[in-house]
Amino acid sequence: MKNNTFFRNSILGAAAILLSSAMVSCDDIASDDRYFEVEDITPVRNILIEDYTGQLCLNCPNAHEVMEALEEKYGENVVPVSIHASGALALNRRVTNFASGRIGLGTPEGAYYYEQIGNPALPYGVINGRFSGASETWTSNAKIQLTLPSALQININPVADIQANEIKIDIELMPEENMEGQLMVWIIENGIVAQQLMPDKTTNKEYVHNNVFRAAVNGQDGEAVTLTKAQSHHSSYTIEIRDNKEEKWNPENLYVVSFLKTPAGVEQVKKVKVNI
Repeated sequence: MKNNTFFRNSILGAAAILLSSAMVSCDDIASDDRYFEVEDITPVRNILIEDYTGQLCLNCPNAHEVMEALEEKYGENVVPVSIHASGALALNRRVTNFASGRIGLGTPEGAYYYEQIGNPALPYGVINGRFSGASETWTSNAKIQLTLPSALQININPVADIQANEIKIDIELMPEENMEGQLMVWIIENGIVAQQLMPDKTTNKEYVHNNVFRAAVNGQDGEAVTLTKAQSHHSSYTIEIRDNKEEKWNPENLYVVSFLKTPAGVEQVKKVKVNI
């Protein structure tokens, strides 16, 4: 594993020199820079893409397209999560009024995570906790991370109990070396129809939001774990399926995302659809 660590650090060091992580405001992404060809590589791990976004952000739909192109190309190896940030470009869930069709997707955890990365201009992405920047950097950074080996496997078994209105989640971590970090467990949802400001400055009230961060199951900072090589670690959680004046989760569109966050970044991540 010492050679692997050297290999990872060498690549990351070179990438840091070659790739820009400059922040770009919502209005500053040129049209020619919005789309990027995703070249063929052979993924050896899963990666987490945290897409910091907002319903009042003009260029956020373009960033969604970049993220979705990566997911389409590399399948389950890419785990995207759209985190609706706080500030002038976001709609907090407190403004939700289902009767009038106004739905806000911002959460307290999303505001916390956004603050942790310094409240950058939107859209903004964090790739595996290692690279961050505007959406034109996501493809190159994601490709680097996809080719780095991981010493951890994550298994998730999420089951919805509709009668009890809750989701039971069992997680198994299987490390190939000793490691420690924060075990994060998130709920995300696909297929949420809610307003979105578009690049042409019109508002699409029928925009379909996917990979939307809904909740942190085990706290916004997760749970500290210490893992021993070749010994599996098990954790179990339960979370209510929210159905209230601010959120109405659709159990059929829910997923559990779990990852281990270490000082070096995200060691491994997994996304699994909730079983009904």
